[in-house]
Amino acid sequence: MIAITGGGTGGHIFPNISIIEELKKRGWMDIFWIGEKHGKEQGWAEKVNVPFYGINTGKLRRYFSLKNITDVFRVIIGIFQSLFILLKLKPDVLFSKGGFVSVPPVLAAWILRIPVVTHESDINPGLATKIISRFASVICVSFEKTKGFFRKKNIVHTGNPVRDLIRQGEPKKGLKFLNFSEDLPIVLIVGGSLGASSINQAVREMLELQDLTFNLVHQCGQGNYQHKSSQNSRYRQFEFIDKEIGDVMAASDIVVSRAGAGALYEIGYLKRPSLLVPLPKSKSRGEQIENALYFKENGASRIISDEHLNGNVLSEAVNQLLTDRGKLRTMMNRAGTLCKDDAEKKVADVIIGYVKTA
Repeated sequence: MIAITGGGTGGHIFPNISIIEELKKRGWMDIFWIGEKHGKEQGWAEKVNVPFYGINTGKLRRYFSLKNITDVFRVIIGIFQSLFILLKLKPDVLFSKGGFVSVPPVLAAWILRIPVVTHESDINPGLATKIISRFASVICVSFEKTKGFFRKKNIVHTGNPVRDLIRQGEPKKGLKFLNFSEDLPIVLIVGGSLGASSINQAVREMLELQDLTFNLVHQCGQGNYQHKSSQNSRYRQFEFIDKEIGDVMAASDIVVSRAGAGALYEIGYLKRPSLLVPLPKSKSRGEQIENALYFKENGASRIISDEHLNGNVLSEAVNQLLTDRGKLRTMMNRAGTLCKDDAEKKVADVIIGYVKTA
């Protein structure tokens, strides 16, 4: 039996989905998912038809906050809940994709001597992964550079798992789904699975400032849909693009995105040129800036800083790229070379290596 943990954002949830898909293809159906009670991962676990067990969890912060005190107790409760789940179901291995919800199950697994395999997506690992890595038997990483952040020798460069619906993306299906009336270049703007307020604001400024010279697809995030903007025939707005996201991305000439490693791997797999707007250090530990710089330095992306983002800046950057077809082709080719393929197969190989066979 295989236990999976991780959640909170798409960057932790979607790789779990792709690994579950790969395990099931190989006949490993005895899988369950430990995540945050009422967390977004619960719905995704149901979509891939694996049992879900919710636990309490808390965020571990590097800065002073009164919430650190209450969250410590939530983590302790989560450890006991995880111990109960693991003792009851007796998995052979626990796979952790990260996020703070992963810490209690990993600590419980270590107490019970259940092997832990963990995966870090970003170049610079987060605090949760640094904690988890101390108790993991194997650390899988998306980028070769990440190995230098860990002392352990058992580190495997696997790449970042990509969902089947991205791998199977077809431009023709994307065009049919979008149903644009004009044959213009398509720009896809995504702010992550939850949306991004600064990107949403820049898109709406751009729509008000000038007529679009391209077809625009905008994933704005749950609760951020704006009916007024949707009157433009060259604009398609979605709170979240689900099963069609691979087709839509494959049909796009440029992708504007945050710079989480999961998003970058999906963009890279489909060889899409990208404009990246990484989360600023004021809202993160700077991991997205490092990811974006890696893609920029290797010729796959251009960067717009979040601090300087507005409608004019976004419009100018998009139009500059669209008029330079040679640059777009170079970015497409470079994007495809930066992402290690078949990551979910490599991670699945590591996980299965710990499963006891009858």
